[in-house]
Parts: sequence; structure tokens; C-alpha cells
Amino acid sequence: MRITKFIAFLIVCTMGSFSRASDIDIQERTLDNGLKIIVVNLKSNGVIFGGVGYYVGSGDDPRNIVGVSHILEHMMFKGTRNLSGDDLKKTIFVNNKYSNAFTGHDVTFYVHLFSKDIIDNNLKIEADRMKNLRIDSKDLAKEKEVVIEERKMRTESDPRTNFMEEAAWKTMYLFSNYSYPVIGYLDQIKSCDQKVVRQHYKKYYKPNNAFVLLVGDITIDEAVEKVKKYFGNIKKGKDQNRERVIDPVNTGLRHTIEHESPQISTHDLNFIYKIDRKYFDNVKKLAILEIVGSILASGESSILYQEIVDKKKISYTIDSYLDIRTFDKGRINISTVFRENQKKDIVESEVLAVVYKYVSKYLTEELFEIEKKKLLDQIEILNDNPQNMGMMILTYIVNGYNLDEVRNIKSLINSIKFEDVKSIAEKIFTKDNLVLKIYSHPKES
Repeated sequence: MRITKFIAFLIVCTMGSFSRASDIDIQERTLDNGLKIIVVNLKSNGVIFGGVGYYVGSGDDPRNIVGVSHILEHMMFKGTRNLSGDDLKKTIFVNNKYSNAFTGHDVTFYVHLFSKDIIDNNLKIEADRMKNLRIDSKDLAKEKEVVIEERKMRTESDPRTNFMEEAAWKTMYLFSNYSYPVIGYLDQIKSCDQKVVRQHYKKYYKPNNAFVLLVGDITIDEAVEKVKKYFGNIKKGKDQNRERVIDPVNTGLRHTIEHESPQISTHDLNFIYKIDRKYFDNVKKLAILEIVGSILASGESSILYQEIVDKKKISYTIDSYLDIRTFDKGRINISTVFRENQKKDIVESEVLAVVYKYVSKYLTEELFEIEKKKLLDQIEILNDNPQNMGMMILTYIVNGYNLDEVRNIKSLINSIKFEDVKSIAEKIFTKDNLVLKIYSHPKES
């Protein structure tokens, strides 16, 4: 995850500790039925980004029906007791500038980008879907086929991924639910029935397990009034105790995967370093990780790009990305596409030589200040774009961060010192944390 790249409505009982001195105008209120309202007020020419999120994802799926949260997301577009599936989709996709939904490991979110004048229409539909979803056996059968095709297209039929992503997470998590794919497995998707989907819906799609996020030309008072009108009569459900099996900190296991295919045309190496949750358990630490990863391998000015691509001309490109989980460890993935005349072992040796001398030889205070300023500039730009601001706020919600910290994110970033970056880099990029290497290449004749 990169920061630049993802209410309760009866009587107000709590209000977020918003301060006028904060960096981002985030306000929260939670009302009697447990539904939380989160508002970021921006000048956006009447455009609002937002939707309804539920604290449920593949990490909450029964182990014998992995993928049910994703199937339920599909069923949310198949109609309610008040609207047919065709009318529902027509209303959503015709009236909004953009509409979609996604399921993750911990959150499912239904998102829209719309003009403020149709906010009542969107909230009415979302409240109807929360309370009155119709789960028809014929619709379910059709959507299962859609999900099966998605699974085949993204995994079985994709020569580059071809189970590589699933294999990577299996090496990261031996016991945790995070080792299972959000989309599910073919046999379990096929066996998922009405009863399972309906139970999942009734268990998790309740106001006290949900939030409404609105970003744009709307105040918290306007949002509370609107949301209460449509969601206020939905009864609170049973509070859910989310079960997560946390993996051991260090199992000592290391894995190497080689994958070849006649449909692959490049030689790729991936190095996956695990990161314990304690290194990103608050917003400031996450920002430090962002800076650490950017300096090392993000863009043509990064250390690895300069050394491996420009100077030694071993690779065509090299990059990194940060991928984290709400309750357990995450990873930094360094990936490179290297030249055909290079040997894999040489490329690996050269890349790792730079990584392990990152702090002692390459990291400078000047590079730190440049990346820190970039991060601050990127956040400043978000004030002009409700969609991008909304996706950033949503990313923090998905990953379990306290929005009190997000309000003051620029202040937190400004407080980061060069020594903070050095300390984290030294702890992350060790041989013990390199848990997986993946080599993908064309099939040899």
C-alpha cells in the first residue's frame, strides 16, 4: 500500500475530537445503532466521494467457504425486497459518476463518486441493501459463475501470477486467515449456497459493524441528518468478535519459488521481506516505512534504480511496494525485470548487496529530506481531490488506524527524523526477514 496510490443514526452519543488546528478536517459521530459517520469536508464543486463499508472480509470467511465475503459483495447488486437487480444497478450506475465495490481481507466497501444533489438517492439504496437484500438461488448461481471466471482469469489463466501471489502469502502466514485468497478457491466457490451467504449477510451487515464515509462538499451535521433519515430505523446487531490467528513472529522458514511459462517473456526476480506489525502499528511508523521503501526502490531516482539499472545496467527496471495487514505482519516486495544476458544468481547477488548496505553506504539525510517532502506534497494535493482523499482515508480505515492520528498526518510526518528511518531500515532489511524469493522466466526450449 502506498499513500499516493485505497453512525449511528438515532441519537448522537459521541463525537470525534476534531481540532481546527488539525491537518485534515476529519469528523466522526457514532449514534445509537452503532453506525459510524466519517466526514472529510473539502471544497469540491459539489462532488462527493463516499459509500458504506462493512468490517468483514475474507479474514472472516468460514475456513471451508473461503470467498463467501466476495460472493456476498456480488449479491449486493442483485436486488432487494424493494428493488429488482436491474433497477438497482440502473439507479446506481446511471446516476453516479463512478460506482464500484471491493472486498479485502478485513473490509468490504461500496463506493460512489456523485453530485451532492443525489446523496439522498445513494443513502436510500445503501440502507435498503443493508436491511433488505434478496438472496435468490438463481442469482447466486449466476454470480458464482462470474466469480469463478474472475478466479480463472486472475489466477489459473494468468501466466505471470499463476498462483504466485497465493504462494507468497502462504509463505508469510502459516496459520493466519490472511494466507487465503480474497476471491476464494474454485471448489469452495462452487459449494457456497444460499444458507451460507444469508448467514454471512445477517451476521456482518449490521449498522454497528459498518461505517459511512463521505468526502467533499458536506459537513458533519448535514451528513448526520441525511444518514439518520435512511439508516436510523435499522436495528443494531450482535457485536462481532473478529477472530484472527496471529502467526509466530519468526518461524525461521525461507522459500524460493521458480516459475516458468512459454507465455512469459521477461526474467523477473522478487524479494519479499516480512515486516512485523509492531513496525507499522501507528500512522507515523507507516509513514516511516513509506519513506524507507521510496528511497530504496521507488522511481528512477531511488537507490536501487540508480545502482542496478543506470550504473550496472543489469536490469530494465526495479521497484518496490508495501503491503500490510490490519492484525498481523506485512511485507515489502522488491521486484526487478533483468536483462536476458544476465544470470539470475548474479542479479540476486547485486541487488541484495545494495539492500544490505542500504543504511551503511547509500542512505543519506539529503535523500531522506527529499522523500519526506514528496510525501507531504502528495498529501497536500489531496485537498483538491475528494476521490483521492477518500481513498487515502479509506486505506487507513481498512488497515485499522486511529483517525485521530490521520487528522494530524502532516504534523506526524514532519516529526519524523533521519534516525527514525535509519533505525527501521536496519531492522527490516535483514537476512532473517527475507522470507521468499520468486524467479519467473520464459520456458526454456
